[in-house]
Amino acid sequence: MDQNNLHTLFFIDHILKNEQAQKIQQLAKEYSAENAHIRDMAKDQADLFLSQLPISSYGEEKVKRLYFDGCFDLMHSGHFNALRQAKELCETLVVGVIKSDAIAKAKGPPIMTDEERLALASGCKWVDEVVIQETYDPTIEQIDRHSCSHVAHGDDLVQTADGKDAYQPFKDAKRMKIFKRTEGISTTDIVGRMLLMTKEGMWEEKKVFQQQTIVEASNINSLEIDQASIEQTLNNKILNTTRRIMQFSNNKKPKSGDKIVYIDGSFDILHQGHVDVLRKAKEMGDFLYVGVYDNETINKIKGRNYPILNLQERVLNLLAIKYVDEVIMGVPYKVNEQLIKNFKIDLVVEGSCSSKTSEDPYELPIKLGIYQQIKAVHKQTTDELIERIVGNRLRFLEKYNSRKKKEINFFENHDYKVEEI
Repeated sequence: MDQNNLHTLFFIDHILKNEQAQKIQQLAKEYSAENAHIRDMAKDQADLFLSQLPISSYGEEKVKRLYFDGCFDLMHSGHFNALRQAKELCETLVVGVIKSDAIAKAKGPPIMTDEERLALASGCKWVDEVVIQETYDPTIEQIDRHSCSHVAHGDDLVQTADGKDAYQPFKDAKRMKIFKRTEGISTTDIVGRMLLMTKEGMWEEKKVFQQQTIVEASNINSLEIDQASIEQTLNNKILNTTRRIMQFSNNKKPKSGDKIVYIDGSFDILHQGHVDVLRKAKEMGDFLYVGVYDNETINKIKGRNYPILNLQERVLNLLAIKYVDEVIMGVPYKVNEQLIKNFKIDLVVEGSCSSKTSEDPYELPIKLGIYQQIKAVHKQTTDELIERIVGNRLRFLEKYNSRKKKEINFFENHDYKVEEI
């Protein structure tokens, strides 16, 4: 080893003087050739250099390849936050999407198909690689096949069919990374909201819920839903902070000369059609703004109990998609001159499957010659997803009541030892 490298390692060791010194020294060997001048830096400059080494914000050395599996059915901000935390722990995040038949055997069939769930996972900006997982529970042989050193999961226990910890083999082999499960939202909650699509209003509890909870919805005959589960669904709202929004945000703005594209909509329950149209919109320019309608606007357009997800939840979902540069919250339904000028929009695009009222929201962009429609390849809608649940209402009702009780038990008895990354 040459003199410069020895000086580099000595200087780093002198600064740290802690348990991570040996790890950092090993990393420094890789960096020392081009960063040997660190020995001449002031301490604050050296600290800046060290902060740029591949160490996660969680205080752990990042693994090179990390495996994280899941169903990713009706993908929501809880899924995306799990993926964000997993990415903080590695350089390359490999995501295993569990096949539908494996899910069906373990807990009943998913709402979305394999293709639809793969599209959502692939569209996430924190995901580097996506693979199909044949079994419900991952194995060490599987992650070895994908050259992953560790597997990641939230701090909620996953049990095998015989009641054992599904991740115990990874824990025993010291190949497990654990992060905090996101509270306030789950696929079970979203299914519950869909089951509660009533004429009176999803959140008008006094009108809908009495001693025995009966849900009367269009296309849904009388369904009896567990009272405790319903109350938990209604009360268990996701509590977002400005920190969470910052964690999801790209923190970027258009550069000079960028072609700025704008697309808007409800984006209620992300699906394959959304990912496809956002990808195409991004390809039409350099910077993509996504406008999101507020809850009141959506309810006026679609009626009944839409939106299923509130504005905060929908914004976080969009910020997690790799094609989205920035989200504009609570945009007007009708694109106006102020919006175009304020954000210097060059092109307004619309998906061919979007819902419209009698009033054309794109009248001005069409008049200005800056409007273009994107032809949808996957003609999927939120209504279609609801119809899948309605069509199999008894099966999903039984599944909802069972899983909701497990969720309530988890949150009431969890000791919260794991901090969020």
